[in-house]
Amino acid sequence: MKLARFDLSGKAAIVTGGCSGLGITFSEALAEAGSNIIIADVLVGTPQCQDVCSGIEKLGVKVLPVKCDVTNPEDVDNLITTTGREFDKIDILVNSAGIFGENKRVVDMSPENWDRVIAVDLRGSFLCCRAVAREMIKQNEGKIINISSASSFKALPGMAAYAAAKAAIIMLTKTLALELARYNIQVNTLSPGYFITPLNRDFFETEGGKKLISGWPMRRPGNVDELKGIIIQLASAASNYITGSEIPIDGGQWL
Repeated sequence: MKLARFDLSGKAAIVTGGCSGLGITFSEALAEAGSNIIIADVLVGTPQCQDVCSGIEKLGVKVLPVKCDVTNPEDVDNLITTTGREFDKIDILVNSAGIFGENKRVVDMSPENWDRVIAVDLRGSFLCCRAVAREMIKQNEGKIINISSASSFKALPGMAAYAAAKAAIIMLTKTLALELARYNIQVNTLSPGYFITPLNRDFFETEGGKKLISGWPMRRPGNVDELKGIIIQLASAASNYITGSEIPIDGGQWL
């Protein structure tokens, strides 16, 4: 079987939030498939982000770190300008920048927390989609991948702001997919469930974590490498007839 349709050699992919969390996994996956990576993150310039960029460069692709607050339109415009100057095009956007905010009930949540989560998770995705889509329309092609969450369709206490933002991203994706289809631009959403990360690894070893896992069909959380195949598919020619879709990747956790 020929795998050329999954080949991203020579492509230019912007990954927001690419210096931490699942953003690192998405950046690595696209680089492994041959794409050059533009990491847009507020952490650019920190030792953590430098380590991430060095690791990706070892995969044989170019890495361009751009400090960017996705809630700031001027930062996003600079991201587009800088990317265009370096690569002359933007083939792929992965909107993975996001925060959880306070884990509090709605009645106890501060307006400042609500506003901050909505700003980063939803406004940030909107601003990056808008800016990148304008460039992709000129090219008459492109791939936009928004990162939602299983929390968008499963209510969990203390997660109102995060879940509301992630649910809204799904409709943003569908609307943008409809508006951009005529320009050969595919827009899809990936909704991960629970994956093992440095932030939650210890929790899954607790009695509460083990009890949670025992109720899942696969009896385990996901490994971040299990996200790589689907992100490559959505970023490549393999997904040319997939648009406006939300794809849960949760091992059946919410079945």
